[in-house]
Amino acid sequence: MANDDAIYLSVVIPAYNEQERIADTLYRVKDYLSEQQYRSEIIIVDDGSMDWTTEVVKTIDIYGEEMKNQKVSAIMENVKNVGKGFSVARGILKAQGTYILFSDADLSTPIEEIEKFLPVLESGCDVVIGSRRLQESEVEKKPFYRDLMSMIFNAVVGMFAISGIRDTQCGFKTFSRKAGHEIAKRQKLFGFSFDVEQLYLANKLGYCIKEIPVKWQHMEGSKVSPIKDALKMFADVMRIRLEHRNLKA
Repeated sequence: MANDDAIYLSVVIPAYNEQERIADTLYRVKDYLSEQQYRSEIIIVDDGSMDWTTEVVKTIDIYGEEMKNQKVSAIMENVKNVGKGFSVARGILKAQGTYILFSDADLSTPIEEIEKFLPVLESGCDVVIGSRRLQESEVEKKPFYRDLMSMIFNAVVGMFAISGIRDTQCGFKTFSRKAGHEIAKRQKLFGFSFDVEQLYLANKLGYCIKEIPVKWQHMEGSKVSPIKDALKMFADVMRIRLEHRNLKA
C-alpha cells in the first residue's frame, strides 16, 4: 500500500437475478470497505438479469454516496446471460486493484474473511482461495447433496486437472492483478467450471496457489443444478485439459 492513490483492493461480484439479496450484500461490502484505510472499488457484473438487480445496485449506490459518503459501484451489464465464469472474468479484467477478490453475490463467505487473505497476497502468493475443506474451516448448513457432489467433483478435478487443492468451488478467491488478468484473458469456460479452469491456468502459468480456511454458510437460492450442472462440470474438466494442452509458463 505504498501508493495511497492506487486502488488496493477490487471486489468483483457477479450477479444474475439477485434483486432479493444484492442490497444486503452491497450494504455489507460497502460498510466494510468504507472502514478500511486502503482505497477500494466494487465491480458488479450483471449477467443479463431479467429482474431489477441493476436498478437495486444503482439505488444503493445513490444512498451510499449521499448518506454515507460511499463511492458508487462500477456496473457492467452483459447483453444476455452468458455465464458466471464470463462475468467473473470480465470483472477481473476491468479491476485496477493491486489485489482482486471475486465473491459470490450471496456472501456465503463473509467479506471480513478477506483479512486472512491479504497478508498471504502481500507475502508474494498470487492466488489465494477460500476453502471449506480444511480443518480450520467453519462450514454451516451445507446440504448433503451439495457436500457429496463437491466431494466427488473435487476427486475428479484432482485426478484429471489439478491436484493438491481440497476445494476448487468456494466462491471467494483472490488474485494479484497480474495473475488475475493473465488468467482471465485465457479463460475458455464460462459456466460453473470456470473456477477449476482458473486454478488449472494458475498452476500451468507457475503462480503460487494457497488455500485458506474460511467461514461459509449455505444460502438458499443457489443456481446450481445438482444433476445437470454436475454432469456438465465433469465434462468441462476434460475440456480444460484439451483447451490448454499447449500452454506453458
